Amino acid sequence: MRKVALLQQPVAEVVRLMIYEEEQGVYLFGYNTVADAGCAWDHWFQTVADAEEAALEEYGVPVTDWQPIVDPLPGCQHDWIAPVRVQGRSEGNPQWSCLEKLVDGQWLPFRRLS
Repeated sequence: MRKVALLQQPVAEVVRLMIYEEEQGVYLFGYNTVADAGCAWDHWFQTVADAEEAALEEYGVPVTDWQPIVDPLPGCQHDWIAPVRVQGRSEGNPQWSCLEKLVDGQWLPFRRLS
């Protein structure tokens, strides 16, 4: 399960948050851009309720502001909305500084937004 929320007012340059729930727990990702990009930071929580509470207390995001989004495709980055993966990771030879994005059914290299 994933969901995103835009902040009403930026807090310490954070303008967008994402919650991602997996079997081991829940991540709260923080972004300094509203555009789809890798997160600036992440925090881990045991439950979605804990992550939502932190988002409310630290960033003023009420539970009603969260919008569900699709889960990432297998092997893709959890903090990107679009299908993005580390180049070579699926072959066991990850090139950590190189990303690729699924565009019209093809994986194409692209540069991160800085």
